Amino acid sequence: MRGVTERTPLTRRTDSPDYVEFASILRTRRTRLRQFQCCVCGILIVVFTMALVVSVSYSMSHANSTGSITDNATFPASLGSILRLDFAPGSTSHASFSSTVSATVEPAPNEDADISTSKRLSRQEYTQGLRAGERAMRKRVLADMIAAQSPLPSPSPESRHRYAVNTCRNVSALALAAVGEIAATRTIENMRSTHDEPSAIDASFNGGWAPKGVCERYSGRSCRAGKYRSIDGTCNRPGQWGSSLMPFRRVLPADYADGFESPRRARSGGELPSAREVSLKVHGPSPSSNPSFTVMLAVFGQFLDHDITATALSQGVNGSSIACCPPSKRHPECFPVRIGAGDPAHDLNGRDCMDFVRSAPAPRCKLGPREQLNQVSAFIDGSAIYGADASTVRDLREFAGGRLRMQLVAGNRSLLPASRNPDDGCNREAERRRGRYCFSAGDARANENLHLTTMHLLWARQHNRVADQLSTINPAWSDETLYQEARRIVGAQLQHIAYREFLPVVLGDGRMKELKPMSAGSYRKRTDDPDEPINDPTVANHFAAAAFRFAHTLLPGLMRITDVEKGTSTYTELHRMLFNPYSLYSEDGIERSITSATSNVIQRYSTHVTSQLTSHLFEDPFVGNSTGMACGLDLVSLNIQRGRDHGLPGYTVWREYCGLGKARTFDDLGKYLEPSALRQISLLYESVDDVDLYTGALAELPESGSLVGPTFACLIADQFLRLQKGDRYWYEFAEQPYPFTEDQLAELRKSSLAKLICDTSDGITYTQMKVMSSAGRDNPMISCEDIPGPTFAPWRAEGASRSMTS
Repeated sequence: MRGVTERTPLTRRTDSPDYVEFASILRTRRTRLRQFQCCVCGILIVVFTMALVVSVSYSMSHANSTGSITDNATFPASLGSILRLDFAPGSTSHASFSSTVSATVEPAPNEDADISTSKRLSRQEYTQGLRAGERAMRKRVLADMIAAQSPLPSPSPESRHRYAVNTCRNVSALALAAVGEIAATRTIENMRSTHDEPSAIDASFNGGWAPKGVCERYSGRSCRAGKYRSIDGTCNRPGQWGSSLMPFRRVLPADYADGFESPRRARSGGELPSAREVSLKVHGPSPSSNPSFTVMLAVFGQFLDHDITATALSQGVNGSSIACCPPSKRHPECFPVRIGAGDPAHDLNGRDCMDFVRSAPAPRCKLGPREQLNQVSAFIDGSAIYGADASTVRDLREFAGGRLRMQLVAGNRSLLPASRNPDDGCNREAERRRGRYCFSAGDARANENLHLTTMHLLWARQHNRVADQLSTINPAWSDETLYQEARRIVGAQLQHIAYREFLPVVLGDGRMKELKPMSAGSYRKRTDDPDEPINDPTVANHFAAAAFRFAHTLLPGLMRITDVEKGTSTYTELHRMLFNPYSLYSEDGIERSITSATSNVIQRYSTHVTSQLTSHLFEDPFVGNSTGMACGLDLVSLNIQRGRDHGLPGYTVWREYCGLGKARTFDDLGKYLEPSALRQISLLYESVDDVDLYTGALAELPESGSLVGPTFACLIADQFLRLQKGDRYWYEFAEQPYPFTEDQLAELRKSSLAKLICDTSDGITYTQMKVMSSAGRDNPMISCEDIPGPTFAPWRAEGASRSMTS
């Protein structure tokens, strides 16, 4: 996967130069065009009435706001009242905007000494860029205010989806600054093209719009690394690579229709086929199975994904949702999916539009096209367990014995703390009356499906188990030391399991040569310069928006749920497990959830996705659908649309980037793509260059020994290599502020997901050693007592009691 609340009100100044200039223009025009005096007066009445409404609205918002207020500059409209911001602990968070008075500001002397002269901006360019940016920001704020009057209906599939994706309110301040930067980029680039001058893309541009501290993050300055990881990933790498609330990394230039921010279009300039049409004709359901691997593979993959990626969506005033359907609602951030006539799922419902709002733009303090924002750190650091911001971290801690806060239920079982937010898309009035709530976790998406919620619970329990054992052997350790040491150990176990159990299945042995964990008694050597860009761990845009979404094709539509005591099984539709974690309150709830994930097998990797995800996504699982009509969203359509929104280049570009050859025609892909999928793709897209990355890569035949095709294997392997090499605190490195000892490292290498399940679940006494693989002759069911696991004796501090060793 974050909510923070600081506001910075900015008030309209009627004595500002902008206002005076505006009034002057009106008087001049009135003098010159007296013959149209009545018309002009009418227009003026409308304009000033709207201005009065906007002013009053902002004043009311300002009067109701709470929190500290800091203004470093004025802005001709009161934008700050809708902005909420919170950064790293100790920082002063506020949004500051410069007025057009500051439009004469120039870069500091020698600020870009290493940049070519063509990248330096003139006074006029800065002035025009600032003015354009501020105009765009005003328009965006007005659009947000209008959208706030008619948000998404709740509860609904659309509101549940928006909650599942979850965007912190503080993103509004960053996104608004980015809106200004993009407008400034467009204006300055147009000025240069008119005079046939070189592009100014990547030139430094600080309009004073970004919240305090943001531009300093891009300065390249590094802070001192502490003994333990920071919560948000700061101080890990130079330039704050990989820290939260930073843009995703671009490997290839964005492919925007207008060169700046408009979603990708066909090479011809026409529209791409509707994402829904591609979903129906290429990604339709076709039941299959891969008996080698279990659903636990997809569950762990989703948990890992949420630990390293959380794309922020655009939102309205005070974090409100933006409704984009019907298509007549033209908020600038709307990009709805077209639903054509005769749609087999939605035609009877009369729907011609699937709600979709664009990802929030990210400020970069320089000129350039639109980038998107990652709300969590890139590092595999357990942020899904602990939180990625100070507020969430504090809320989840017990502040005693280093433990995480839990709730005790019948049978003295511990569950995640209850979330009592009635508007979270998950909590139900009927369940609240029974004292049962959805859950709070380090990532707000934890309630998205039952298996994911269970995974969150197991890791939270593991933290408390480790903290308790450390407290036993080190009774003098403080709560803070126990918390940080347990967090450090659990983060290392998460890294080890990801690279030892998950990635080998996805990538195969061939691509794991550099990635696989080291053997016992050895450290991983950091042979490369840690400051080299090749070691930048920042999550790539294509990875978050396409490549690591491959697991959606693996999920079966029906889940077999076994009652071990009764020896009976029932089948549950996948969509009924979404936002429905209440079975965990039952005495056997955790056992049944885990058994389901480790016994059900995945579908075969292909373009085909179950209708549970393409027609019924985020339907209300508590409401029956006797008509049989689809009431939900389509995950495949949303994935394809997200790639276009992000300006991801087409599939063939990525194929060539990965060294797989250039495809000039559809026939060139004949040996590499599944024949029926390629046939449908060639009928839908005008050109082979138009094919979306998500669709093209899923159509590839799997690489030998790998679960996925060669393009996704290439892109996924590159990202995980960076997450390993680019993490100062990687558990196998001796060159870090506080490395594990050889004895500690030897114990950590005994970690496995099977042992973690045995140690932290209720009722599981037997399981297969490799829980992401199906049980069988080579992976038999064994007693939990026979599965090796780490002990914690090597963590005993000098002088501590030796009465307990594990």
